[in-house]
Amino acid sequence: MENSSNPDGEDTRNQTIPSTSSTSSSDDYRLFDRQGSLHQFLGGGKAADILLWKRWSVSLSVIFVASVAWLIFEWSGLPFLSICSDVLLILIIVLFVHSNYAAYRDSRQPQSLPELELSEEMVNNAAASFRVKINNMLLMAHDITLGKDFRLFFK
Repeated sequence: MENSSNPDGEDTRNQTIPSTSSTSSSDDYRLFDRQGSLHQFLGGGKAADILLWKRWSVSLSVIFVASVAWLIFEWSGLPFLSICSDVLLILIIVLFVHSNYAAYRDSRQPQSLPELELSEEMVNNAAASFRVKINNMLLMAHDITLGKDFRLFFK
């Protein structure tokens, strides 16, 4: 077994290489040589605080609410779309009741809704786009029936 030593006769196995950079603190730590911190990468706002557990009470409540929602989905046996539509229906009813109650409570006029109407230009643009798509489908069907696209014909 040969001892690794340099020409001066010193043992080099346990020597450490001095660092050229200054000593880094926990604030200067950058994972994967990023230019910014992970907090900045996640947006730097409230969502980043919650994801990084800087607001641990809010993070814990998010996990708790998600777990309860998952348990409700599992125990109910209903599909996700059905539960979402029920929740949206309840929300619409609550908003309807709230707006009617606010109209009776306040003597002033309720806010007017903007008029919903389609312009002729918007309808013409939609019709032109729809016409192009239908023409492409008809052209493809024509090519299939003439035998120009055998693979699609046999499918």
